Amino acid sequence: MTTTARIAAVDPGEECNRSAVEVVTPGQHSLPRSVFLHLMPGVALVSFVLLTAPTVESWGLPALFALLLGIGVVIAPLELGYLSIQAHRETGSWSPLAVVDYRTRLPLRRLILLGGALAALMLAFVVVHLLVLDRLISPLFAWMPSTLYQFAAIEEGTDPLTGGAFAVMVVAVLVLNGIVGPVTEELYFRGHLLPRIDRFGRLAPVLNTVLFTLYHLWTPWRWPQVLFGSLPANWLAWRERTVWLPMFTHVAVNLLFSLLLIASYLQAVS
Repeated sequence: MTTTARIAAVDPGEECNRSAVEVVTPGQHSLPRSVFLHLMPGVALVSFVLLTAPTVESWGLPALFALLLGIGVVIAPLELGYLSIQAHRETGSWSPLAVVDYRTRLPLRRLILLGGALAALMLAFVVVHLLVLDRLISPLFAWMPSTLYQFAAIEEGTDPLTGGAFAVMVVAVLVLNGIVGPVTEELYFRGHLLPRIDRFGRLAPVLNTVLFTLYHLWTPWRWPQVLFGSLPANWLAWRERTVWLPMFTHVAVNLLFSLLLIASYLQAVS
């Protein structure tokens, strides 16, 4: 795969945080290849959950743990492994960062302000979806296997977990869903796949967001939430050529959502 360079046209009045006008554009992926790379990890995760959920439940843990476990043993190895292999082929290095093309560093103040605003916007979409859209959309997917459909809500009367099982769930939710998952996904989707379709210009972050939404095959009732919640951060990732801004936002939102998930469970079993 070759790497080409182009001179990016910048309007005189446009704010540009990059130190140089020259922007390196990586070798582009064909559209079919890009679609495959966006969706393939989601298919692998759903398959893993369906296969392992019965075993996980036999351990006294909810099926949700199979999803969390899948982040650690399917998503992270698959996505980071792909980046490592591509890095070795293209640069000789095994570091996934070698093929993360959007690595512009924003000033810390700008990162925190923009990241905080994006996180607040994303959380607003989450709240609207949970309070309004979720009740309308979730029933449309009642045909899905119960192993997946039960992720739609934590119902009252849920059997409480033992002390040890609850501790395992809390750690898995915070570490895997709160940190490992979003960091891995941003390196893969925004740091690598998005640059490889930037020939589409302003449509690139839109296409990337749509495919990232469809990648969430295990919770299709939350597609509107993912689509509209992540589009602003993904568009800024493309505009600023940075993976750190959407990563900051994604981690912040997932950690807060993880805390809300734990709180919902405690309320359901009380």
